[in-house]
Amino acid sequence: MVNLDLKILDDLSNGIVFIDLNKKIKYLNKTAKSIIKKEEGDPCFGPFDICKNCPIDNFLKNGMFKKVENFDTKLLCCNKTVCYSINPVYEDGKVIGFLEEFRDSTKLHEYIEEIEKEKEFNKIVLDSVIDAIIVIDEEGKIIQYNQVAKNLICKEVDNIKGMNIELLFNKKVSELPTNRKDVFIETPALGKIKVSLVATPMKNFKGRVISFYVVPECMLSSDNISKTRLISKSPSMSYIIEIAKTVADTNANVLLEGESGTGKNVLAKYIHNLSSRRDKPFIKINCAAIPENLLESELFGYVKGAFTGAIKDKPGKVELADKGTLFLDEIGELPIYLQSKLLHLIQEKEFERLEDLKTRKVDIRIIAATNRDLYQLVKEGKFREDLYYRLKVISIKVPPLRERKEDIPFLINYFIEFYSENYKKKIKKNFSRSIKNIT
Repeated sequence: MVNLDLKILDDLSNGIVFIDLNKKIKYLNKTAKSIIKKEEGDPCFGPFDICKNCPIDNFLKNGMFKKVENFDTKLLCCNKTVCYSINPVYEDGKVIGFLEEFRDSTKLHEYIEEIEKEKEFNKIVLDSVIDAIIVIDEEGKIIQYNQVAKNLICKEVDNIKGMNIELLFNKKVSELPTNRKDVFIETPALGKIKVSLVATPMKNFKGRVISFYVVPECMLSSDNISKTRLISKSPSMSYIIEIAKTVADTNANVLLEGESGTGKNVLAKYIHNLSSRRDKPFIKINCAAIPENLLESELFGYVKGAFTGAIKDKPGKVELADKGTLFLDEIGELPIYLQSKLLHLIQEKEFERLEDLKTRKVDIRIIAATNRDLYQLVKEGKFREDLYYRLKVISIKVPPLRERKEDIPFLINYFIEFYSENYKKKIKKNFSRSIKNIT
């Protein structure tokens, strides 16, 4: 009866095979015969790669059958891929066999593979571009992006697809320029930054491709714009900024060297703001500004009764900087006896408050700065050599303004804009010939 019922399937374009409980082929339509080269009465084993883990065996073993459907089953007789399914056939409520159905999906599978390759290629291309690239739909939701964009926008999450660009930029899509222009955006990762940006509308899709890069002359933190702005167009400072970006999200200690007034403290805060510790404390201590007899307690803290006037326990800068960054300004002025304690802190990640027996653990990243030649101090025996190399894991030398005169006009512009805004006065930008001659 089964054979009579199945004859109506002879001329279907899909291949049809009926298999009994003895795993014998009882019926094949014309398409199946032409493809798998089997005849009625033959054992069913062999035509498909799925035969290696035969789903019928599971049914024969425990009486349970899980429906099988996939589009990438391989034919063992030839280099073809088929969409394949196998279902039980019932008669009077009992399984009497199984019906296999398949159709050639080789071209479809090849198209899918090409699409996957193209997606992978596009991702590699996007990630290799220096610019940050974001594709948004008409509602401003991100549908594609490269790794550069993710790093500049939000490092903490694995995927920013579906997020709204207006929330991430703190700027409406309608405010994004369609011709490249310098604009300010405010991202969760970097705070307020100045970028060169263009948002190009797509012709065949209601969305935009946003391309941008950070303008190196100006980066801002979100907390105190006037004190943390870096302004430079000189190659040497641009190089330093790139180094700072590279090392920011590591735990390596950094030594900033340079003359007084070159902006070492600003650069230290900049590195902190780019790091994963940016939401934790940034604690600064000037080793030259605190009397030597008070420096240890200021740095490591003290317990009640440690000295006259110590009426209660007080944490030091090290403890306050836990999970964040400790900035040691003028590190060259640190007394020798404290240098050994600082070295112990760096090596063991632990310290004791003044006159305390309890050892405390701490997780800090140290950035040190100096306007002195630390290596010369090492040779003179005034600075520990082992501490010197512990602090100088990453060394950045900040050049003075006289070595980057091309920055002078940009600094002047910045201060004019800053004081114009603060004092609500319009100041003219007329550079004298002498200023122009400097550069």
